[in-house]
Amino acid sequence: MNSNKSSSASRLEEKQDNLFVQRRLAGAVAREKERLEKEGHEVPHASIYVGVDTREKFDPEKKFTKSFHSKLNDIRNEFGLSTAEMGVIFTLSFHIGYEDNLLYHENGTPLKKRDLYKILDLAHNAVDKYINSLVDKGILAKVKVKRSVNYYLNPYIFYRGNRIDNTLLNMFNKAK
Repeated sequence: MNSNKSSSASRLEEKQDNLFVQRRLAGAVAREKERLEKEGHEVPHASIYVGVDTREKFDPEKKFTKSFHSKLNDIRNEFGLSTAEMGVIFTLSFHIGYEDNLLYHENGTPLKKRDLYKILDLAHNAVDKYINSLVDKGILAKVKVKRSVNYYLNPYIFYRGNRIDNTLLNMFNKAK
């Protein structure tokens, strides 16, 4: 009970302190505007909000995948994707490698077909059907490496990184 009261009191103090700082900053801005106008400067009308940023800070260590949401419906129509295929793509997007779009495990090893069965949690024939359809539509690429197959997701749809490798782009240019 006491820890609840002290926690509540601490939050109240923090809010009061934030409000105090906001008022001081707003007052300083208003005084500076007055000073500039007295010096003969034309100060355009602007509204300035001084507040506490409560948004979560960007953490580059957190995993994320960039998707072009404004284009997803266009992509769906352009490639003729079903809702189920969109779900498969979205699920696979959690496994995209940074800057190469290779589908990986968290430990860094490329996903194999048996891994796709497990990740997608569908019957084997359904996974085969969706994977083959997505390859045919240019959404996925299968690249044979020795005795295994690597799967790449089209970077025009989902991508992790800030520079897209030309080889990766060339794999999907005809599908774009």
